[in-house]
Amino acid sequence: MRCALAVPAATACLVLFLAATCLAGEPAAAATQPGQTDLSLPVLPEPASAIPEPPAGAQPPLNIDTPPAFIKRPAARPRPARPDLTFAQKSAPADFRGLPWGAELSRQAGLLPVTKPVTLAGTYFRPDELLRLGQAEIRSVAYYFPKGKLTGVGIVFVGQENFFLIKDHLIDLYGPGRQMGDRYGWTWSNFFIDLRMREALGELRYQTQP
Repeated sequence: MRCALAVPAATACLVLFLAATCLAGEPAAAATQPGQTDLSLPVLPEPASAIPEPPAGAQPPLNIDTPPAFIKRPAARPRPARPDLTFAQKSAPADFRGLPWGAELSRQAGLLPVTKPVTLAGTYFRPDELLRLGQAEIRSVAYYFPKGKLTGVGIVFVGQENFFLIKDHLIDLYGPGRQMGDRYGWTWSNFFIDLRMREALGELRYQTQP
């Protein structure tokens, strides 16, 4: 009987010893070892650094749309004033071969009406007309008296060579003219000279303006 009771008592003592050992080891296992982070606790971020204040006396830009200096366009240089080429630089002719503008037809001698190839009312010519203008050769000269007073002269010539000779002659007299489409001419406030070519035939016209 004694031997049978001794075995269960020893077993019970062993069980109690092991239980006590486990309970004593739990706090040691739960403790955080030095140098290790406890992952069971949340890690809070460090507070962000504050935005630095601007230096004393600093002023904000007046216009935020103003580009920086390195991309600004350079100031435009002043351009010289161009001469007004609307009108000719020299005076207009006061007459054509001694016949002044506005001269009355009734006081002119040696003028004949144009009847060939057709009759042109108010148009006259001189039988002894010099058929040259400067170095150019011309075919005819017509004088226009629409209301009995001379208002214009028309000259007909042939060929590009004569065109340029007449142009150079007029530039010598009145200065540079203006190109206006297929025409080259000189303009004044009450007068103009018009020079142009139509295929091989050229025309030069002097005309007063009201």
